[in-house]
Amino acid sequence: MSKVRSVLQTEDQICCFRSITSSGVRVLWEITSACNLRCDFCLVEMKRKQVSLEKALDIADELVARGVDKVLLSGGEPLVFRGVEHVMRRLVDGGVLVKLLTNGTVENEAVYRMIEDDPTIEVSLSVLSVRPEKADAIFRRAGAWAKLCATLDRLRPEQVNIITAVSTENYDEVEEILDWAAARHIPGISVINVFKDPNSPARFRDDCRDYTIERSTVDRLFERLEAKRQEYAGRMVIRTTQFRGCGGEECGAGRSVLYIDALGRLLPCTLTDNTEWRLRAHGLGIGEAMDMYAREIDELPASSCVSLLRAQVAD
Repeated sequence: MSKVRSVLQTEDQICCFRSITSSGVRVLWEITSACNLRCDFCLVEMKRKQVSLEKALDIADELVARGVDKVLLSGGEPLVFRGVEHVMRRLVDGGVLVKLLTNGTVENEAVYRMIEDDPTIEVSLSVLSVRPEKADAIFRRAGAWAKLCATLDRLRPEQVNIITAVSTENYDEVEEILDWAAARHIPGISVINVFKDPNSPARFRDDCRDYTIERSTVDRLFERLEAKRQEYAGRMVIRTTQFRGCGGEECGAGRSVLYIDALGRLLPCTLTDNTEWRLRAHGLGIGEAMDMYAREIDELPASSCVSLLRAQVAD
């Protein structure tokens, strides 16, 4: 079982992958770019290939050997990767905290039995609306909401975190989603802004900036979130990501935060400009790439977080 746990606290953070006060090394692993849903604003680039199960197990062994504390297993949809339960088991047995980032609509009995048997495994579910027809429309799959709820019913609430990407599609539903999560005794929800970077194309369209809520709307959103934070204080953590920082945050890209893409390449972060790093990391093992980044990334790398990090310094 994992020796570490995620930090659960209310905060306004910039980094998508770690709490401001957390320590250790964590890796976002996009084990596949394939997915069973077709969310219009998905930012995961579709890749025609993915690593084999044998290669994925080798990567898991390397992460364990390098002392990685936490792996966020993502996609696409990670549960469509054949044999993903073996990768999870290899990581868990090596003492790594595994957090599964899933849409909750894929049946995978082996994985969910493992989660039921091991309370250290964490699950993040993407909830964009709690109105069934609206949720299905966003997911572009009839019955998706019912499947997500069925998945949630079999999980311990304390193992679950909800991720809600706020957009023009669901801005008016934020309180509904928070109330729904609290009623299910879920301990934490992350309200995120994933459409901020205009250079990040969507999966199915060239530009998804029209989903971004306006600055004045963001200010009103934070007023509403503050009211809910007071209402649910001591019961549910409400954190925000990629809207604004609350000070003291540093970029850990390439050092304490790393990203493995569906082709098995270790890159500094999913939000960094990886054009050069993809070439530099080609053919390198996990450990070799980690050593390269430790040597060569000594300042803030180009990413969609730069303006937010600099703004907190200015403030």
